[in-house]
Amino acid sequence: MEPEERESGYRKYGGIAGKALAGVAILWILFHVVTAGIGTLPNYQQRAIHLGGALALVFLLYSGSKRDSTLIRLFDLVLAGLSVLVLGYIVWNYNTIVESTWFTDETLEKIFGVTLLLLVLEGVRRALGWLFVGMILVFYLYAYFGNYIPGALGHRGLSLDRLIYAFYLGENGLLGPLMGISATVVTLFLILGALLNSSGAGQVFILIAMRIGGRVRGGAGMVAVFGSAFMGMVNGSTVANVTSTGVLTIPLMKRLGFKRNLAGAIEAVASTGGQIMPPVMGPGAFLMAELLGIAYLDVVTAALVPSLLFFMALLIGVYLYALKYDLKPLPAELIPTRREAFEPLALISLMVPIGILVYFIVQQYTIQMAVFWAIISIVAMMLLTVLFRRQPASSSAGERARAVAGLGETPDDITGIQGDLGQRVKKLVRSVIDGLYEAARGVVFIAMIIAAAQIIVSLINLTGLGVTFSQLIVSIGQGQILLSLVLTMVIAIILGMGMPTPAAYAVGAAVLAPPLINLGFDLLPAHLFLYFFASVSAITPPVAAGVFAAVAISGGTVMGTAAYAMILACSLFLIPFMFIMNPELTLQGQPADVALALVSATIGIVFMSITAIGQCRGPVSWGPRLLFALGAVTLIDPSWLTDLIGVALVTLGLAWHLRFDRQARRLAVPQ
Repeated sequence: MEPEERESGYRKYGGIAGKALAGVAILWILFHVVTAGIGTLPNYQQRAIHLGGALALVFLLYSGSKRDSTLIRLFDLVLAGLSVLVLGYIVWNYNTIVESTWFTDETLEKIFGVTLLLLVLEGVRRALGWLFVGMILVFYLYAYFGNYIPGALGHRGLSLDRLIYAFYLGENGLLGPLMGISATVVTLFLILGALLNSSGAGQVFILIAMRIGGRVRGGAGMVAVFGSAFMGMVNGSTVANVTSTGVLTIPLMKRLGFKRNLAGAIEAVASTGGQIMPPVMGPGAFLMAELLGIAYLDVVTAALVPSLLFFMALLIGVYLYALKYDLKPLPAELIPTRREAFEPLALISLMVPIGILVYFIVQQYTIQMAVFWAIISIVAMMLLTVLFRRQPASSSAGERARAVAGLGETPDDITGIQGDLGQRVKKLVRSVIDGLYEAARGVVFIAMIIAAAQIIVSLINLTGLGVTFSQLIVSIGQGQILLSLVLTMVIAIILGMGMPTPAAYAVGAAVLAPPLINLGFDLLPAHLFLYFFASVSAITPPVAAGVFAAVAISGGTVMGTAAYAMILACSLFLIPFMFIMNPELTLQGQPADVALALVSATIGIVFMSITAIGQCRGPVSWGPRLLFALGAVTLIDPSWLTDLIGVALVTLGLAWHLRFDRQARRLAVPQ
């Protein structure tokens, strides 16, 4: 989970110490912004500064024990200093290290390597808990004792010297490609999302969502879906999305009749789907483009239809639950007017940064340069808002919605600053500083997860475990393609549990992408398949970080919320099978083939939602639901015969249901 979800271990500083820590954290964040604009340092140096700062800050931000005494804090200062020392050594000796293939000062570098491993394990423990530490240690034991393991999983084993060198100085060690992406793309996106939140973009998104979806049955749920789709495509984190938009949407749903578990599930699933929503899709999509060596626009294009199918299914699911529980639209007084929802300056302040980001990407600039100018534009638009706005951006509808949700007055964000120019400028500076500090907290947390993922991926490559899994899945898939895909899905979800999408996808790609390619699937759909299931791992029990974040707001139960989430996200489990077996859904192929694939997929997704929820005009009995489910699954296979069978099954199920529904309605009418 994000740092906000681990407040029990998160330290809060005041006075000079708090200002000093915030200053250091902000300078570290600005290092990433500046290097994105003027050019990054050589790989090892950029990554070492990134990880060194994250490790130092994790020891200062997170308490190592429940008893947080002065002595413990002094010890944490020592750990922070050691983090800077062992990674500063790489920065200082960069040229010597990259020109050699082994230790250059063996004794010192072995000591530093072991020290860094212990520091990373402790940092991971503080930020993420013992689960991730245990995973890393299991992989190290597997790497060292591989020659004692019988069967296909055994390998020749790796010496301690080899493990230390690979971890500390190797090209694919701790400072490998994943850490490089964390030090550039992922960090910049977290900064972008934090500044957007600080600028008041979240409330603009919610007002637009209220205008678009508020008039439909279950309008509060529709607001959650649209708002989370808008915000999620920028921040690329399920938990961050839940905690930013969910603080309004979940209480609003509860006050308007939604069960607390259902309200939390809608927000968690919508926030998960935001990560697969073009045109931005969060940092995970950029990671995919980097790993595949293709243009980012190719990734966005491939994800467009699957993401639209998912949100269509989610909106249908919310509507069906609204029918089932007799949930009404938003009250008319809560729906903002067109002028309130699309207030020009607020909308421009939101659209300009996203437009600049997309423009630079389309013009094939580097991702770092695109995000750099988007960040600059956010600050510029905040300044223009301060100079030219005299009234709060938050509309009366927005204030009324917050009142209904039980949240009181709208927070004083930068878009709503009043007072003289000097006061507004001070609040602008405060908002930027707060945004950068929140970004630092988020980056520290993500860096620890990326560090854990990088170690695991490195050990998978060193031991050949990825090849072993590849051979296993290929041997199964030669006779049963669908079974091999189901096995791949299960492994991808397990590997991604507790991780943010970029790290979960990276680990899954290292292990599972080669066997999918060997089975004959196209490269981009195969990676998109893994990316979707990396996203869904955030709402899949037992380690469902998105669900835990939603429960913290809704006050519901974890398993109850997870159950609703699984029902609402049923299409998210089906769509990847559709597009990997039918690449036309990623807009590859002739227009006629794409149109046919889209029609069959839409039919399958609609009836899968009806099957899961059991509602269509009225309750759906088990007979029609079974036919709907069989039809939806049959439509996965891309052929005329299976499409005809699938359509026939859902048509038969629909006729059966409508007949009994009419009978039930006649019986319900008094004679």
